[in-house]
Amino acid sequence: MEINMKPIAMAYVPWQVWRNIYEPPKALMTGTIFAELDKPFTGRPPESNNCTKGGCRNGKR
Repeated sequence: MEINMKPIAMAYVPWQVWRNIYEPPKALMTGTIFAELDKPFTGRPPESNNCTKGGCRNGKR
């Protein structure tokens, strides 16, 4: 199938709730102000970290 014949994707992005907010110095170090979005890249699939969600460290958040 030609690339221009493929359907356009649609994304669902829920509203971010303002809770568990980092202090500015920590937010700058982690790259996010929201603790819920602090999921450091480990370079391994979630299963190898004993984790069900991406970015977890050994099953701990």
